[in-house]
Order: sequence, then structure tokens, then C-alpha cells
Amino acid sequence: MSSQALSPIRIPWAVPPVGDEEADAARRAIADSRLSMGRNVREFEQAVEAYTGRGHGIAVSNGTDALEVAMRLLEIGPGDEVLVSALSYIATVNCIVRAGARPVWCDVNPETLNVDPADLAARITPRTKAYVAADYCGFAIDYPPIEKACADNGVSIIVDGAQSLGTFHGERSALKVGVLATTSFHSAKIITTGEGGMVLTDNDDLAERARRYRGQGEIPGRKYVHDALGFNHRITDFQGAIGVVQMTKLARLCELRRQHAHQYHAAFAGMPGVRVPVPLEGTTPAWFSLPILVDDRDGLARHLRSAGIETRSLYPIPTYRQPIPEYRHDQDPLPAAELCASQVLNVPLFAQMTSQDVDDVVGEVAAFVSATP
Repeated sequence: MSSQALSPIRIPWAVPPVGDEEADAARRAIADSRLSMGRNVREFEQAVEAYTGRGHGIAVSNGTDALEVAMRLLEIGPGDEVLVSALSYIATVNCIVRAGARPVWCDVNPETLNVDPADLAARITPRTKAYVAADYCGFAIDYPPIEKACADNGVSIIVDGAQSLGTFHGERSALKVGVLATTSFHSAKIITTGEGGMVLTDNDDLAERARRYRGQGEIPGRKYVHDALGFNHRITDFQGAIGVVQMTKLARLCELRRQHAHQYHAAFAGMPGVRVPVPLEGTTPAWFSLPILVDDRDGLARHLRSAGIETRSLYPIPTYRQPIPEYRHDQDPLPAAELCASQVLNVPLFAQMTSQDVDDVVGEVAAFVSATP
């Protein structure tokens, strides 16, 4: 189908939940003339600390920077192995490779699209230093057996919580898991500052080191005197101001997304040719995205796009098959990850969408699968 034949997008995949309040907050921050690392950044950090139950939040320029800081804090480097799901965003693996460590890909549970705890435990070796966990689309990982396996073998857990702000295991935030957690405030996330990220920890020493790494390794209170190799991972103060406003809306945004997700699930239940992952009992997903699995994923994506409905595939190939020269390419195929990557399609899900939008998406999916032999 040519691009000229495509219908205008009428239901986008994601819409940032920002408006006049965020614009006004940013203008006030700019008027204060402290454009980088001012009081708004600290207020934003405190809001995220309170929401996640973490002792420290260190805001940085984006979620990938947060992961790079986490790698440095745990001194991960050459000779180390780091466990990671084969069905995850590229940044979750890139931080391992950039640190000089070796990613060890784990297969997924096809019912949840998250890492398979038994497969992960079987891949731990004496060289395993950490597991970078990513809750797929905000679906909670089955942490109890993973935490036990990691604790028994001295393996640290780092949560890549780019999709997990709003995910809970009972009353525990997904960003409360692990010695370190990170998150992202990219424009597609549940709350956004455009770009931006945060490192979260309960360890005072790690938090102090993270703050130094963020600011070129400068000693607090001693301008232009540095005792650590740091970089510029700073965030702007007007982003902090936007973040403060966004955090006041987070609970409501999560609730709206949850309502849309439940409407999707009810409509897709029992629909021939469509499978929808189900959250683990006792957990609350953030509903960063709504994945469905269909045999002709690419055909369905084309059909929806022709109807003006935007989609994504998170993720269309396992990360070990990305054609990146720095990646090692001797990984044996992981069957569940290969299957899920070939079938998964993420349909529109954002707070501002309407019940009619959901019905329209479901109707187009139903029309396609019913016509598919």
C-alpha cells in the first residue's frame, strides 16, 4: 500500500497528557532564571520518591542515562555477565554492552511476555553480576522466584522501570524492587517531561555517587573540584516543573488507562485468533501499552493503519537479533521470545482516548481476524 493511500491517523498510538498547567509551570521555571537543576527538579524527585517508596530519586536527562548511571554505580564491566529479557527495548541491553559486560538473554513466559523465572535461574553462572529487569508494557514480573534466585547467587537486580511507573505488586511499587531502579519520562510514557529519567535507590552511598556522576563528578560544595569520573546527565529545571505537575495527575492517568485496558480485555476475550496477556494475580499493571498476539501481526498492522489507527510492535524481533556490530550474535534462538516477537502488536492506549476509540480499534481487529483464513 502506498503512503498516498493511507488514511489520516485518527487514533494515534500514544498522546502525551500535557496541557496548560504544564506550560504555565515551565514558564514560571524559565522566569526564575535557574534553567538547570533548580528547586523544581528536587521537588519532582521528592514526588517520585514518595510515590515509589524509595529513599532517593536522582533525576537525569533521560531513561537511558539513568541505566548508564546504574551500571556505573554497581561497577559492572568487562568479565561480568548481566541477565536480560530477550523481549525488551534496546536501551535495556545497550547499557550492558556499553559497560563492557556480556548480556545473557533469557526467554519469556508467553502468557505474560515477561522473563521466564525458571529460564533466568538456569542461566546464572559465577560470572553473573546483575539482572536488568523490565516489566513488559508495565505488566508486573513474577519477582518472588527471581528475587530468591538472585539473592541465593549474589546477583543484583536493577529495574529498568521505563514502563513501570504505576505498576504495583500488592502495595509495593515495581520501582521499589532491586538495589537500583530507573524510569523514563519520554513523551510516550504515562507521565512525561518530554525527555528525562530518574535513578531510584534506598542506599545512601549509591545515591550520593549517582548525584556526583550526574554532575561531572564534582564534589558537593566545591565548585570545579572533581573526585569521580562523571558526565553531564543533568535535567532542566523547567522539565522538573512539568514533572511536578505530571506527578499530581499520575494516579488519575493510570486509572483512565486501566479503564481502557479492561474494556479492551473484555472485548478481546474469546475473540478467535487474538490472545491477550493477563496480569499476574495480586499485581496492578501500569498499562503503559496494550499488547495483543495474532498470527498475521503485520497484516493486522497494515489493516489498522489503513483505517487510520496507529500501532507499534513491542518488540518485532528479540534483541539478540538486532544487527548491532557490538552485540555478540552466537545466541541460540529462544523459542517463546521468537514466537511472541513475531505475533505481538500494541494497539492504541492513552488516557485521553474515549470508549468509542476503543470500540473502533476492537471492531477493526475483529473484522481483520474474522476475514483471515
